[in-house]
Amino acid sequence: MNRITLVTEPDDLSRDAFRILCVDLNQDQTQIISDSLTGISNNSECIVYVWNGIGSHDWFFDKKHKSHLIIFNGCGQNLELVGYMAAQPNSIYFGPLKFLSKINDRDIYDVDVCKNFLNQYMQKYEQIYK
Repeated sequence: MNRITLVTEPDDLSRDAFRILCVDLNQDQTQIISDSLTGISNNSECIVYVWNGIGSHDWFFDKKHKSHLIIFNGCGQNLELVGYMAAQPNSIYFGPLKFLSKINDRDIYDVDVCKNFLNQYMQKYEQIYK
């Protein structure tokens, strides 16, 4: 990975890059994302938006629409948010997601699985945008 930029509310960046929105992740989940991003060989620049679930919903929805991949905590306290994230076609999650796993079976449980998902979505990004 060439360059990874973390962005939190209220900021944004306007340059072209692969964008990931991380929603309501705990410290262990964040570490898996970090280890995965630094462990893959990809030439795309990456912007990682981080939203903890209690900030501006306007900022969250704007970044959700801009992101190529959404990674969320399936065990989050806001069940409406968990359900909404599970329904997104470009979302993966740390589980268990309980009965919603029937609509989204893209569960992350270790760094290797996370790397596979990242590579898959980054390849799609590069085919479409580069």
